[in-house]
Amino acid sequence: MLNRVFFALVCLLFSKSLWSQEGIANPLERALSGVVTVAVLDVSGEDQVLGYAGAARSYADIAYEESLDMSAAFSNGSGFVIEYQGAYYILTNVHVIDAASGEPGSIMAYSITREQYPMKVVGGDSFYDLALLAFDGKEPGEELQPLSFSRQEAELAQKAYSIGNPLGQYPYTITEGIISGKNRLFFRPTTGRFGFLQHTATLIWGNSGGPLVDEKGEVIGVNTWIHTRNDQGQNYLFSQLNFALEGQLAQKLFREMMENEGRVKRAFLGVVFSSSKGLLGGPESPPVIHSLIEGSPAAEVLKERIGYTVTGLNSQPVKTLQDIVRTLEASDPGQDITLELKKGIISPEEKLKAGELTGANLEKIAHHFFKTFTDYGLEEKSQGVQLAGNPVKSSHRLDVAISDSYPPENATFEEQPAELTYGMASLGGVDNYGRGKFYRVRSLQDVATTIRLNSLEGHLGADLLDEGQKLRRVRFFMVDEEMNEVKVLFY
Repeated sequence: MLNRVFFALVCLLFSKSLWSQEGIANPLERALSGVVTVAVLDVSGEDQVLGYAGAARSYADIAYEESLDMSAAFSNGSGFVIEYQGAYYILTNVHVIDAASGEPGSIMAYSITREQYPMKVVGGDSFYDLALLAFDGKEPGEELQPLSFSRQEAELAQKAYSIGNPLGQYPYTITEGIISGKNRLFFRPTTGRFGFLQHTATLIWGNSGGPLVDEKGEVIGVNTWIHTRNDQGQNYLFSQLNFALEGQLAQKLFREMMENEGRVKRAFLGVVFSSSKGLLGGPESPPVIHSLIEGSPAAEVLKERIGYTVTGLNSQPVKTLQDIVRTLEASDPGQDITLELKKGIISPEEKLKAGELTGANLEKIAHHFFKTFTDYGLEEKSQGVQLAGNPVKSSHRLDVAISDSYPPENATFEEQPAELTYGMASLGGVDNYGRGKFYRVRSLQDVATTIRLNSLEGHLGADLLDEGQKLRRVRFFMVDEEMNEVKVLFY
């Protein structure tokens, strides 16, 4: 009997593989095997970063036995492995990978053994800053173990741990904290969205896209940003104000991407809401219906309601444009949307069925914006998006950034005569000095997505290529019927 027991124990010990350590590693150490460093490599051809293979007895020994060489990376962040129907994917932030060229080898993930894996973008959502990557040509190795989302909603004051690669120099760094707030509002670039956890597990640049996990090593959030403030040119970092996309929301978005060809399904009404900017820093005006998009669900239902103030949506009070964002982001295509409106002594209530924000509807948004707020229309050509002025119109004018450098720094804007056509290189939010966050635009859908992300700024900027192949930065103002500058929101 004793011989049989001894033989069984020996077999059990020798049957464990190198990676089957769930029983001996604590949950946080096991979570290391699901975390990766995500790097965007230089587009000039330096498309590889050397990694090192090695074996050890524990995940911790494997993770820390050698340094990760990131010298060829243009930028980097963190990410983690997730499983869907037997296949492995990586979740990270959009802002970690959005500068990548898209060419093979431009995005690389590095595992716990410093093994490198070419990745490609198969989905994402800039609104929530969540990107979905797939392994491109090289199967994930056995050292990669997927993480699981917690089934429990994060609770205030519960312990939380961030895992990532701060500064691109300290991979598999774990910091400890607590959940200190829920459903926080996040602005990136300008259109805010709710659904972010506030926590005290310290983050730094390079942690972006890494997991926030609980004591069981299960994902409760996707680390996204740290609160900073610029005061007289000096940037201040608030190390106790860290934010992560809520885990259950991230999981919902991930599943929608997997089921919907890489994108998140959204409701579409075809309404442009606007709000006048507050004078001297005062509060903004209540949202009104600015205009309606032709051929949209709202075009007929609300055609007599342009200029009406929106006081409620689906029984939720509305005081700001952000209240509209919060309600409509939680709405689904096909859902009934009820708008409570007011104009003078009239307080009507209108109901319509939401459509879906498809590619075709995104193109309608792009056309509507430029038709409403500029002298130009849009055309999608084989080489990209072109601004096209009306040839019958005698003159076209643009607000152009005047600067000694490009991209502009401390520019001034001057209205100038404009050409009939321009190629659009990029679009984004721009400040009064010509600076901003710009996005490559290659299609009308890119234009519309950028408009939806940035239009709450009150004006957009674009890099345009003129007939002489010279780039110039311009800005477009949004105004109401009385020519007052407004912030706008497209839904």
